Amino acid sequence: MAERYAKVDPMTLQERERKGGGAASRDLGGALGAENLAARVWRFGPGHEMAYHRHHVQEEFYHLVSGGPQEVFIEGDVVTVNDGEWLRVDKNAARKIQNHTDRDAIWLTIGTPPGEGITDGIRIDIETGQEIPR
Repeated sequence: MAERYAKVDPMTLQERERKGGGAASRDLGGALGAENLAARVWRFGPGHEMAYHRHHVQEEFYHLVSGGPQEVFIEGDVVTVNDGEWLRVDKNAARKIQNHTDRDAIWLTIGTPPGEGITDGIRIDIETGQEIPR
């Protein structure tokens, strides 16, 4: 049985860069013992982008905490997000956060259900729209 509640200061969590560098995140969901959702705080520096991807099961909510306006590329559309705004992205929609500014952007991402961790994400070739094998 999960604890009734959990509390954490995200600044105490280790910030981990993605493979090859770039954006870094802190695992809020893991630190809080979440069983039915994934939650991360991301820092995208100038020029950082996440991999273009979709998911097997995970629907995601993106919240721009600071650094806006910023862009999310979703299947050919550039969606501008301002500080404080939320964006929901369907599991089947290919997307990527992209920071084309000169400042850091802080995002909160929440996904549910959590899926099979990193293997829930499916990388997509942005030019062809085809899946990139793992």
